[in-house]
Amino acid sequence: MVIKEKEPLPSDAEWMGTIDVKGKANHDRMLELTRFRAWESGADYLRERSFGSDGVRSDIRIMTSDIYHADKSKVAPDDNRRVENAAGYSQTATPAAVPTAMEQFGSQHFKVFVGYGRRLNRISPELTLFQREHIRRLLNGVMMGGQYIYFFNPERGSGLGLRYQIMHSSSADAGYRENNGGEEGVLDESVNISFIGPLYSGRWVSKNGKHLLLDDVGLGLMRWKDYATFLDEKQIMTGNTLGFLFDISYSYVVSDKLALGADLSYASGLIKSMVVSDGVQSEVIRLDKEHYEGLVHLGICAQLVYTF
Repeated sequence: MVIKEKEPLPSDAEWMGTIDVKGKANHDRMLELTRFRAWESGADYLRERSFGSDGVRSDIRIMTSDIYHADKSKVAPDDNRRVENAAGYSQTATPAAVPTAMEQFGSQHFKVFVGYGRRLNRISPELTLFQREHIRRLLNGVMMGGQYIYFFNPERGSGLGLRYQIMHSSSADAGYRENNGGEEGVLDESVNISFIGPLYSGRWVSKNGKHLLLDDVGLGLMRWKDYATFLDEKQIMTGNTLGFLFDISYSYVVSDKLALGADLSYASGLIKSMVVSDGVQSEVIRLDKEHYEGLVHLGICAQLVYTF
């Protein structure tokens, strides 16, 4: 039974406590949900104390109410007040009707990210000092990409999605070629490592709805392309392989739909054969085990997340 703010309480009312109900709903709907929560707590009477914004998000409302138990030993002989059957009213409501912090972010996430990428390759000691220094500079690059996740179970935070990312690095170093008396030039080389594939995602949301944490695991196509030029020579090496990706990200909610944060990813793959081309002719080369091309790399990026 709902008691209005200025109405006197029934003589058998015994205070039990205060309950808060938070969600995206108007006053009448919030009152209905509050009655259900009060009935679940074993209360017989409800008196609303306040209703308004939760102070964090403009679209989230919070209703605070006092609940009371009907103590029949306190009923006066002349008190003919009829006690409404709270259970009969509240059976039309369900616990799932109250939006959780998880559900408030909807079922879809889209994010873009950009930052620093670092390859974890071991540099062969068989190479010359010039080659080792040149490759060492190619281990650092720029990481960027985008990701879409659909949460088929928003309440539990389980989802499936697709991710695309690319790491780009380049280096230009003065080199020397020993032929016909020797020639000096610049070895200009750039490397792209891309990943595209499906993900399984998990999502956690803080109770106040301000912090998002996601982790993703995926398998997909990794593509490696190495483009190098020196004087009049050009060499293009490409390879494809199955890649593994693990990603974890944190975001802070800045508005109803947008969040800013950081993304940490780990991707790995192994090239066992490659196509080598000079721009005119190409051939497939199968590498021996000691010369497999490792694509393992880390990415640390800033991200913008849009939820809907």
